[in-house]
This record gives sequence, C-alpha cells and structure tokens, in this order.
Amino acid sequence: MKKLICIFMSIITVFSAAGCKGTKQEVEKLGLVLAIGYDLTPQNKYKLTFQVLNPEKESSQSKNASKSGQQVSKDVMVFSSEGDTPYDALSHLSTDYGRNLFLGHNEYLVISSKLAEAGLSLASDTILRGQQTQPDSILLITKGTASEILKFQPVGENIPAHSVRDLIKLQSIKGYSPAVSRLDFISALSSKTAAPIMGVIDIDKENNNGTTFKMAGTGVFEKDKLIGYLNMNETRGMQWIRGKVKDGSITAALDSSKITFFLLNAASKIKPIVENDSVTMQITIKTESSILEMPGKLDPMKNPKIMDNLAKLQNEAIEKEVKLALNAAQKKLSADIFDFGGVIHREYPKTWSKLEGNWNKIFPNIKVEVVVNSTIKAPGMISKQLK
Repeated sequence: MKKLICIFMSIITVFSAAGCKGTKQEVEKLGLVLAIGYDLTPQNKYKLTFQVLNPEKESSQSKNASKSGQQVSKDVMVFSSEGDTPYDALSHLSTDYGRNLFLGHNEYLVISSKLAEAGLSLASDTILRGQQTQPDSILLITKGTASEILKFQPVGENIPAHSVRDLIKLQSIKGYSPAVSRLDFISALSSKTAAPIMGVIDIDKENNNGTTFKMAGTGVFEKDKLIGYLNMNETRGMQWIRGKVKDGSITAALDSSKITFFLLNAASKIKPIVENDSVTMQITIKTESSILEMPGKLDPMKNPKIMDNLAKLQNEAIEKEVKLALNAAQKKLSADIFDFGGVIHREYPKTWSKLEGNWNKIFPNIKVEVVVNSTIKAPGMISKQLK
C-alpha cells in the first residue's frame, strides 16, 4: 500500500513540475504590465507608456528588448508608443516589444493633466472596457506627464509600481488622497449627480532631493474633463465627509501652541433634512483618538474635564478641514464630489425629482450643517509633559 502511495505521489509530482514548466514558458512570452501611463502629444496623438516586469534580468532577450525601451531598474523596463487611439498605441507597442502585453497584474493607471483637460472620452473607453485590467486598479492623475511618472525610480525601490501601490494605501487611509478604482470612476461617470475624482501623483522635487513620489490632492472632473484640483487639506476635508479617513494625526491650536491627536477610529454620516421643499445637508462625523503630543502643564488624569475641552479643539480642527472642502466644491468648482444629490435621491425621491433638473445651480448654494463629535480615549503613555 505504501509503495502504491509513493508511486502515485511521484506521478503527481512529475506532472505538476511539467505543468509549472509549461506555465513558466507561457509567462516568459508575455510582457507583465505593472503600470500604464496615458499622455496626449502636441500632435494630439495618444502616447501610452508601460512599466513592464523584466522576466529575464540577465538574458540576451532582455538586453535586446532594452534597445527599444528604457531600463529603469534590473527588475523593470519602460516602453512607450504613440497612436491615433489608445488601442492603436497599444498595438504598436506590442509589435515593437515582441511580446503580448498582459494587464492582469497592473497596479495603477496614471493620466496626464493635459489629456484629462482635453477629455477622457476615448481614453476612458479603453481604460474601462479592457477585460484584463482588474476593476480595482487605481486611477491617478499627474500635473506633469504620465511617462515621467512611469520612468521615475524612487530611492530604495527596484519596482516603482510597488512604491506607488504602498503610497496609495497609506495616503488614502490618512485622507490626503482618494484611492479611486476603475469601478469607482465608472460609477461616478454614470451618475447624474456625483463628480468623478482621481488622486494626484507627482514626483516630489521640493523634498528628499527629488527621490520620492508625492501623493496629495485630488483632481476633480465634470463628466470626463478635468476642471480643477483640491489641495491636501481640502482633500482630507472631503474624505472626512465621505468617511474615508481611518488613520493619521490631527493637529489643533492650544493657546499659543499646538496639540496633536492620533486617530483611532472615525465614521461619518450624510443626512438630508427636508422642510417645505428646502433641503439642508447634515454631516455628522464621529471620531475616537488619543493624545500624541501635548505641551504645557495640563494633566488630564487629574482633571477629566480637560479631556472634554481637548475633544472640542479636535472638533474645531476637523470642522475647519471639512469647511475647506465644502468651500472648494461649492464655490470654487461647483462640483458635487460628495454625491449629495445621490443621497437626496435615495432618501427623498419625490424631493429629488424637483431638484434634479437644476442640481448644478442648487448644489453651490445648498445649506450644509457640520456636526463633529470627538472622544479622547487616552492621554498616551504619560499624563502630562515631563520637564
């Protein structure tokens, strides 16, 4: 019996190995795309840039391929191609590269502001229609060129796409940049009210000697065209409203100094209040946090009321960021980035039927009430500043 089991396991091992070998050969025939960039040339042609994993770092095939592409690191190569349409550019690149491109491992797509301002009707059709690219692939916008982003190698990272992926995760939970997937963008484009958005990525040329990426801010669209940006603080105000801030710190004024809180938990709720066909949007934000740093002689352990007073300071700091976002959306851009219209539609469909036709004019002037309820759970490892 043991002999039969050994023979059976040997057969499985042999066929498994053969299967793996065949799979490896197939993979080596593909160009595994990690990131894609979309640009618009001065001749109004589409320029596509692909960051491709180098399957054979030391092989002659890899060295030959590098003649038509740029070797960013030992693990990654970058190729660009132009065409009258995005798919035309993609076809040219596959021909020049000598491999079929596989988009199933793509981490993100970045679009230049020049293309976004001209309109993404054709590019978005290619981006959204593609079957290989995962629905949760992140869409980003850059104020420079997309090719520059894909060719850039941040310090200490052999695969730049992984650095961007990690940065997206970090900045999205802190609220400084939205993580917008293909699916999210499709939903916003098809919405009658919500303004599509994308996170902004650039090379940080002001800090760290230009050796890192910077993700902060939001690109705001009217349908498929870029109409403006939110800065870092306005973006976090937007994310407070949308309930997307889950981590990070909050700094508030404390007399002539500053106090910093560490966010433990946060949630938000948007509720429309209808009275005599007049609509007020009520935003309620609840947070829990601990004290991260606090100057002065305050000792919350001796006087619990101090914690309540500090919570009020945090309320004010969050409300300030929220109002920055509201002002930017209503007065600067006239864009419903919060999908207030969708909330009214779901909860008060009859009221919405009266507002729908003039929503673009109503939104900039709609009344918004902001209620922030913060709870300070702990003073940290020490109750007061040590001298």
